[in-house]
Amino acid sequence: MEEFIRRAENTIRPPYCNGDSYFHKKIVLNSLIAEKMMALESDKDNELSRNEQFQDYLRGRKEQAMRQWLYDHDFFKKVKLDTNEIKKVYKCAGRNYKIAYYTIKDNAIANMVKRKLLQGRTFTDVLRELGGDEKIPQREVNWNAEEHETIHTALFSEPLEKNQVIGPLRIEENYYTVIKILDWTDRIAISDSDIRQRWNHVTERLKKKHATVQYRQYVSKIMRGKRVEFSRDTFYKLADIFGKLYFKSRKEKKVAFKQRLWQKDKNEINPDDIGDNVEKIIDFSLLQIDGEILTVREFEKELRYHPLVFRKKRIKRIEFAEQFKLAVVDMIRDKYITEEAYKKKYDKVNIVERNVSMWRDYLSALYHRNQYLESIGKNENFNKDYSRIIEQDLNPYIDSLQQKYNDVIKINRDRFEKIQLTRIDMFVTQHNVPFSIVVPGFPKLTTDNKLDYGKIME
Repeated sequence: MEEFIRRAENTIRPPYCNGDSYFHKKIVLNSLIAEKMMALESDKDNELSRNEQFQDYLRGRKEQAMRQWLYDHDFFKKVKLDTNEIKKVYKCAGRNYKIAYYTIKDNAIANMVKRKLLQGRTFTDVLRELGGDEKIPQREVNWNAEEHETIHTALFSEPLEKNQVIGPLRIEENYYTVIKILDWTDRIAISDSDIRQRWNHVTERLKKKHATVQYRQYVSKIMRGKRVEFSRDTFYKLADIFGKLYFKSRKEKKVAFKQRLWQKDKNEINPDDIGDNVEKIIDFSLLQIDGEILTVREFEKELRYHPLVFRKKRIKRIEFAEQFKLAVVDMIRDKYITEEAYKKKYDKVNIVERNVSMWRDYLSALYHRNQYLESIGKNENFNKDYSRIIEQDLNPYIDSLQQKYNDVIKINRDRFEKIQLTRIDMFVTQHNVPFSIVVPGFPKLTTDNKLDYGKIME
């Protein structure tokens, strides 16, 4: 049931089933069952299943799920919170702060600013003494804001007063921020549901905060003594190649993404995004860690199941090489974490296996749908006119599959009846992971709204 809800709510459904009615809910269920049947129909020994990049993609999905399970199972679920801590933070969770802030990009200057503030210099005077004459930026921050944990903790651990200055807060190496509270409001939770919801949000966030501290210590222990040494010339050549790719226009990136997924005549899942220039250095050593050399060829292979994740959302050209280096280091770190997850046999965990099956079924069904439509000469026009093709061609085909698999399909009607869908379009992604999309796209396979097949699950 959880997977049904995630597939229905965490991606955008097509207009013919994006409502909250029972009619639409049945189309959603029929679509997901149709996806499963089409995946079964897809020959296991087909062009897709033999595709090395397809296999690498599923491996990447699996290993990401393993790392997430490791964090969740070994750290998050083991956090025991002090109720007094929850109560203390709960008091601040309704606050909405209006703040002014500026950043400092030097450790020594940050220390100097700290001394000046302690000596009684004002927030604005200190900035002017640093040579800052631009307008100081302002914004509002509430409890639910996606802030850096250091900033969030500073704002919401205890009540702050108007004109209070906090910081410099260390965000990362050589990067600090100083904050002044300009004003604040407080939304009091009154109803039982509001109080319960806020309590749960505070608890969840505190658990995540404590778990993350423990997890980072665990990762530090794994990486202790390991040092990454880059081959300078190869690194800068590769950074230049990746930089050109990174700074492609959004339109070009969108086209590249579409080519990567399912434009059959353009080499499916074979992006070759980094171009031909890499061939000149393909067997050069890129880096060395723990006595092992990683060549550019091996690095390219690693990218298939661990795309780079850049720490900064917006990177200037001048800082790209440094951010590229950090992304490579993070990829290597994840490789060692994944090895620990394999040692714990987390690749055999049910949730991990189901996650992989979900993506395999989605891609296999998509492959089979394209193959079927191509066999009747309709594949080229599907994206332009999918509603008509579903009605005319796919609905009859799905009906035939419902008859074929009728005896093995079981539906828990009682649980299905209790599910409430929303009519809110959402596309859920997660940050700082190689594969950010949480669930596959909604399968456009059928508009059938009848549950007239299968058996009722006892």
